[in-house]
Amino acid sequence: MDFPSALNKLWNKAPSKTRQAISACYEEVFAEYGIDTELEIAHFMAQISHECMAGQIVRENMNYTAQRILEVFGVGVHSAKVTAAEASRLAGNPQALAERVYGLGNPKKAKELGNTRPGDGYKFRGGGMLQLTGGGNYKERGDAIGYDLYNRPEQLENPTISFKVAVAEFVSLTRSGLTALQWAQKDNITNVTLAVNGGTNGLAERKVWLRKWKEALDGIDAPVYAPRAAELDATPTFLGTPTGKIGAVTTVAGGISTVAQVGQNLSTVADNVQVVHDSTGQVIETVKIIRPFLGLTAQTWTAIGVGAAVAVVIGLLAIGAYRLYKLRKEGTLEGA
Repeated sequence: MDFPSALNKLWNKAPSKTRQAISACYEEVFAEYGIDTELEIAHFMAQISHECMAGQIVRENMNYTAQRILEVFGVGVHSAKVTAAEASRLAGNPQALAERVYGLGNPKKAKELGNTRPGDGYKFRGGGMLQLTGGGNYKERGDAIGYDLYNRPEQLENPTISFKVAVAEFVSLTRSGLTALQWAQKDNITNVTLAVNGGTNGLAERKVWLRKWKEALDGIDAPVYAPRAAELDATPTFLGTPTGKIGAVTTVAGGISTVAQVGQNLSTVADNVQVVHDSTGQVIETVKIIRPFLGLTAQTWTAIGVGAAVAVVIGLLAIGAYRLYKLRKEGTLEGA
């Protein structure tokens, strides 16, 4: 599937003008910044798909409930360390919240982001497809591509400019000495996410997006196809010689195929287990939210959350074992 088709499929809820703008400029922009393989494109698109909700978010809303404020900016979560009392006051007040967490109400973060004036927190809140944040970053990224984003941050609402800014940022953000693009070349989504996000927020969802983009862009990392026994020719050959005459070679070749197939299945199960592991923290956080309404203790609800995650892991392992059983039963594996 070509890129515009993949974009229309996976960003089907984004405004049509956004998809059209990206489809019109992606080749030139990718070429300019050295994104030239499907793997690199898949990683980049996975990150922005998460950050801007597949083209649906243009600027960070900041219109949060008190509970959501505590989850994102609360004590022990964010440098702003917003208290419950503050959260109640800031709920439904986007400008005040942005100033408190990104602006002068959070001096350390404001300095880091280059927000120096009252109101900068809201003016330079997350914007564009990679949610660029902070006056310093708006100026730096804008100057790098020839746009005055510092004085005209609303330009990020233009999908063409937003896309180009996101690409330029992606190839320059670093983690452990390598750029996000270089980590993408190694197919390391964890370090790509660390470079882009500074942490691993939403890692499980970013992995889902990466799988979707790999599948859409000509099936990157598609599962190895293993024919059933009934589909194999009655007298298969190896290097042009009937396998019946070189049984030892046939056995070796079959063994290699078997190992590859088993490895693919186990790899798939392992990936699924990792996603569950990444999601466990989110399960526990959700439990904390609903706990007060049901009257159970923290220990009880934490046990329930962890137990649910473990149950899912066991289920995924069982699926993997069943796949191997089916392969044996169908005659695909030697020694069935």
